[in-house]
Order: sequence, then C-alpha cells, then structure tokens
Amino acid sequence: MENSKSTLPSLRELHGSRLAGYSMGFFGLMLMLMLTESYSYNFYVYTIRLDSILVSIGSTINMLSMGFSSIIFGVILDNTKPNKIGKRRPYILLGLPLWLIAAILIYFPPWIPPVTPPLYNTVLYWPTAIWYWVMNMIKAIFGSLLMIVFSSVLPEISQTLANRKKAAMVATNLRILSSIISISFPNILQSLLEDPTNTGYWTNDGKFIMKIMPIISIIFGIIAMILILISFFSIDESFHLTGRKFEKRTIKATFKNIFKPTKDKEYMKFMVAGVNTQSSQFVLIFTIIPFIGFVLGRNLPSKQFLFILYIIISISTRFVWLYIWRLIIKRKGNLLKIYKLNVIIIAVAAFFELFFLFELNLFLRIILFILSFGTVLGSMYSTNLFHSPLMNELIDRAAENHVMNDENEFTDKNQAVTRISGSYYGLFSLSVSILAAISSTIFGFIFQGNNSRNPVILTLGLMSMGLFHIVAFAFLKLLKVKFKES
Repeated sequence: MENSKSTLPSLRELHGSRLAGYSMGFFGLMLMLMLTESYSYNFYVYTIRLDSILVSIGSTINMLSMGFSSIIFGVILDNTKPNKIGKRRPYILLGLPLWLIAAILIYFPPWIPPVTPPLYNTVLYWPTAIWYWVMNMIKAIFGSLLMIVFSSVLPEISQTLANRKKAAMVATNLRILSSIISISFPNILQSLLEDPTNTGYWTNDGKFIMKIMPIISIIFGIIAMILILISFFSIDESFHLTGRKFEKRTIKATFKNIFKPTKDKEYMKFMVAGVNTQSSQFVLIFTIIPFIGFVLGRNLPSKQFLFILYIIISISTRFVWLYIWRLIIKRKGNLLKIYKLNVIIIAVAAFFELFFLFELNLFLRIILFILSFGTVLGSMYSTNLFHSPLMNELIDRAAENHVMNDENEFTDKNQAVTRISGSYYGLFSLSVSILAAISSTIFGFIFQGNNSRNPVILTLGLMSMGLFHIVAFAFLKLLKVKFKES
C-alpha cells in the first residue's frame, strides 16, 4: 500500500515565496487597474469636462476590448507550446510595457475641451474623446492579457482546494489593500480641494488635479511594474517540460475552444452569478465620488471631511468584513453556501441605500452610510474568497469530464486543465465586460448634464448594486454541483 502511494504524482501547491511572488503580480495589476478605473471617469467628466456620454463610450470600449481580447488570449495561451521560460509566463513581458504606457497616458490628454458657460456643463469634444478611447483600448487589450495569464495559470500551479483557499485568502488581502491605496489617493486628493464639487480644469482645484494625477499614475505604474516582474520570476512552469509531448493544434481547432465552456451548464450558471457580482463594482466606480459630494454631503458648504471619512470607512469595513467572512469559512466550510450568504447580504445592504432618498440629518446619513455602504463594500471585496477556489474546482471538474468523454484528446486531467483554463477564464472575462459595457452605456445616458449631480439618480444608481446581486443569488441557487469542502 505504501509503495502504491509513493508512485502517485504529488499535487502542486503554492507556498512561501512562490505564493507571495505570484500574489504580487495580482497586487500590482489591481493597484494600477483600480487607480485608472476608479478615477479616470470622474477625471474626464468633472475636471476635463468631457460629456458623460463620450466618457461612457470610452468605458464601454475599454470593457469590450478587455472582454473580447480575454477570450482570444485565453485560447492562445492554452495552445502555446511551452519553452524554457514557460507556457503562459512569457506573455507577461509582452503585455506589461504596453499596458503601463496606456494606463499612464490616459491622464495626459493632449487636447482639452473649450470652456463654455454655464461652467459646470460638460461638452462634446472629439479630440479629447478619441484620445480617451484609444488609451482605453490599448490599456484594456494588454491588461486583459496580463489578467488572463495570472488567472489561467493558477489551476495549474495550485491543485488542491486547501491551497486554493490559501491563495484566495492572500489574493483577497492584497486586492483589498490595492483597492484602498488606489481609491484613497483620489479621495485624499478630493479632501484637499477647496470645493470638491467644482473641479473644472480652469479652476485652482482643477489645475491641481491636472498636475497631480499624472504624477500619481507614473508612481503607481513604476510600483506595478516592479511587482509584476517579481511575480514573473516567482511563477514556476517547469512542470510543462517534464510531461507528455505538447501537440500544437491548428488555428481552427484552437478557436473551437472558445465555445467549449458554453457546453458546461453548471459552469455557465456559476459564471452568470460571478459576472453579476463583478459587474456591480462598475456601479461603484461611476457613482461613489459624486454620491459623497451630492448625497452624503448635500446642503453642506464644506465636504472635504466626508472624503476623509469615506477613506476611513473604506479601510475599516473591508478588513472587518474580511475577518467576519474568514471566520464563517472556518466554522462552516461549505464555500458555495457561504458564497450565497455573501451575495444576499450585499443585496439587502444595497437596498438600504434607498433611505438616502429621505431628508435625513447629517448624523443619520453618516450612520446609514457606514452600515449600508460599509457592508456592501466590505463583503464585496471578500467575494473572491469563495469565487476563486470554486472557479478552479469547476475547471478541474470540466477537465475530468474532458478526459472521460474525449479519450483521443487528453490523456489525463492535468493535461486537460492546461488546455482549457484559459478559455474558461476568458469567457468569464468577456461576459463581465459585456455586462459592464451595457451598464456603462446606460449610466452614461442617465448621468448626462445636471443628472450627474442629482441626489435621487445617484442614490438609485448606487442601490442598483443590490439588483446585480439578486440575479447572482438566483443563479447560485440553480447550481447542482457538489463541491469538496476541504
């Protein structure tokens, strides 16, 4: 019996410096991504004064470019022949420089729309819009390449549920940290302004933003580059060179893999749930800064302290809820049940935002903001604790089914995983991007002109995060897969 056990291949896991190094890549990627996604919309609408429809078109281009390039890169990565550097790892060196250049240049618009009265209005100005669109497209294409590399390699280098939980825990902590840093900088910036609700580029506040945001983007870009390069050297794909000889497919056969995940009914249910939880975060990006200024701080002559308060709430609630969800995982164990609980709590908390439609005094508004928005934000950033391990388990399940049903295609589960993980993550990214693009377009039309300052519209916009999570919960309830609990 001992001999038979010793002949079984050991499952790969991430520990120590390998786990830390791999996680650094996601940290660097999210650090720069969140800085750009969380503030560029507000930068172009409220400081550059580009019309919100043109800016939302740029956001839509960003999301669709990321989605379609993700699924294409996913199947390309799956079909890449391993070499001494690796199978997926070499693409980091391809995507990193172009992604960083575009992410930095987005804060260097060479053309500025002309000032027209009334000064708070936004204008249609095509040169600035085209610059924003092109930078978004380049950033999205090569950012998606990096994201797919880091996502699709994980099922190969971490093969046990316990280790995947550990990797998800580290990644979630770093994701929260990156979001705090990336979102705190713009909010600290807002708190330093004389009037955070009037930041047109011709004002003193606007001139300050125009100078500081390019500097911040360069600093963040350098940090992200260093962290991603650390990850590049930490990922070990040498196992590809010791296995079965790689058989390259034709282009036609390769791109057939795009449609394979759609035949996996359980994965499709899980994907729809995940797409809705991910897409709801774009609502936050569009609404949170104007919400603080025009809803939480309505009728206040000075709003700077509210942006500092938001940073404090943002930091504290994320780590408080992360601790709570970690405790629940230890006690309950069943990730799918906990995922459902997480989604329904976020939905209920988001609907509490409707109380902002009533005339509440400042103290009650702040308490409500902490309880409702704090719960949404903290729980939302803990979702990856459940989603990432479950996603990788579904890929394993799909690989096992491929081995059983496609005897001539794959000889074992490990070989199947390396040929399908990119397409599974790529389809997920494409679906998130399409739904987020639709949401971006809708918000662009809704937030036109004075609507970008309307407390009712901003409140309903933030509350809509709850609707996304209701849909997610409905599809999680339809799942019939029995996941492992250890």
